[in-house]
Amino acid sequence: MLRIEDYYTDAPSAGIITMIEKPEVINRLMNIFYINFKGYDYNKMRVEIYPVREELEEYKDLSAAILNQIQRVRAYYDGHLIALKRVLNDINHDTHLNTKVYSPVVGCPINCSYCFSRKVVEHFAITDSYRKPVFRGPYKITKDADGNSIPELFNIESDNPIDWFLTYMSDFGCWKPEWQANILEQIIAANGVKRRSGKCCDTFQLVTKRPNGIDLSTIPVDTDLKNVVISCTVDKNDCTDRIPQLIEKTKAHRITACVVYQPVLEYIEPVHLDELVKTFGKDNTWVVVGSEIGADVQPIEFEWIKDIIDKCLELGIPLKMEYDIKALVEENGYEFLVQEPKPMRDTKAIRRNNLAIKNADKTEFFNLKFEGLQRNAENYTNIVKNDASVFVRFGNVEATEESASRLLYKSPAFDIILTVESKGIPLAYEMSKQSRKNYIVARRYAKHYMNDNNEAASNTGTEQRFYLSDDDLEALKGKRVLLVDNMVKTGESLRGLEALVKRAGGITAAKVAALAEGKAANRNDILFLEKLSASSSK
Repeated sequence: MLRIEDYYTDAPSAGIITMIEKPEVINRLMNIFYINFKGYDYNKMRVEIYPVREELEEYKDLSAAILNQIQRVRAYYDGHLIALKRVLNDINHDTHLNTKVYSPVVGCPINCSYCFSRKVVEHFAITDSYRKPVFRGPYKITKDADGNSIPELFNIESDNPIDWFLTYMSDFGCWKPEWQANILEQIIAANGVKRRSGKCCDTFQLVTKRPNGIDLSTIPVDTDLKNVVISCTVDKNDCTDRIPQLIEKTKAHRITACVVYQPVLEYIEPVHLDELVKTFGKDNTWVVVGSEIGADVQPIEFEWIKDIIDKCLELGIPLKMEYDIKALVEENGYEFLVQEPKPMRDTKAIRRNNLAIKNADKTEFFNLKFEGLQRNAENYTNIVKNDASVFVRFGNVEATEESASRLLYKSPAFDIILTVESKGIPLAYEMSKQSRKNYIVARRYAKHYMNDNNEAASNTGTEQRFYLSDDDLEALKGKRVLLVDNMVKTGESLRGLEALVKRAGGITAAKVAALAEGKAANRNDILFLEKLSASSSK
């Protein structure tokens, strides 16, 4: 596990963020530090962001519009300046993903006690008052040579469709009607751009606790907006009347409707879901279920959500269970489901297909497929006597995301992830990110901060040795540990990790890997996605 101390520096440290605005920078930084650092407390973090147009003399030929979007960011944790090179690499890496968080409006007047966004916005002083929403538009529409509308906000040319989440820091039903109209106009124009070029449209998520505030009056009823997911949040039983309100406000329009039961704070009746499916159809209906997250929260009880799950299964509604309730669901004999409505399934299928096409150019004779996600092995033409097949995870974002999601689906309940200093690190990181469980990396060599009395090693049959610090050993004590690797051949690495878990006083929950090769593929004590076979001779 990384340590905050690794980021301290006495030298001036800053990084350039291009075309990313302050709330999104904060969001990315929060996620990165939450995942990577034990004991992270956002209250100890400060971020400074300011324009640097006057400092970029070498870029003076760029347009003023682009220069105004280039900013410099400094981050401090508990008064210490953080070295941002790796952090900025993570942010830039995330921009290649196909889920993008953007907040057209920052602020919400509802003031829920559990609102994490409010705490973040107030702590980082993103606005003067979170309870007074600020619109970051209006966003312009221009015309091309043929008179087609071109959006300012979502004008991103990409073969891969993007899943936009637009209410991370606000509530859609609390937006002013003119704000809603402006963003919907941008979405319609963006749909037009994609459809004219024969590409799959992006999806857009808008969530509200005040569905009565939804205003679609400016949108013609025949406009195809099925790629727009409008959700109402239901956290208590007396809030179920929001579902018919959502239906009434949107039923004349071709959207995808969703009910978000998150956080579930008490037993909630599964009422009005029949009407939801009848109005929008199974392909364009969605239900999300999850618990409250954070310190000192009331644990969710399965009986609070059982009837909702049963009703969704009965009606065939796509059901997404958040990973924080995975153990609870499985302990009660139910299958853990991460399903999506048709528009989002379509975007994912397009991304997988594009990835397969892209990778097909890299190989002559070998192709690997596991559960729908294709990945081609490289053909190393300089190898004369033996052909070689490899699965390269570094830099392959979508393969790593998909592998992590599917391995989490297969895995039993666990408390923490342990991997070794190898190609399995990106997979362990992504599984940690998706499950919101910490991960630890066993090192192959003792580090300077590992004193003799707090080293731990495991000597396997192949003389592999792994080391953990005393803090890491303590973190494993009494915990259900998920052992993660990229590819298993002999299983020696996993046996070494298993020995470390035993020494720490933990329990091995399961051993998982994306791929298994040779004899390892025939073992019943390792969960994996696909068997890897060496390619045949040419």
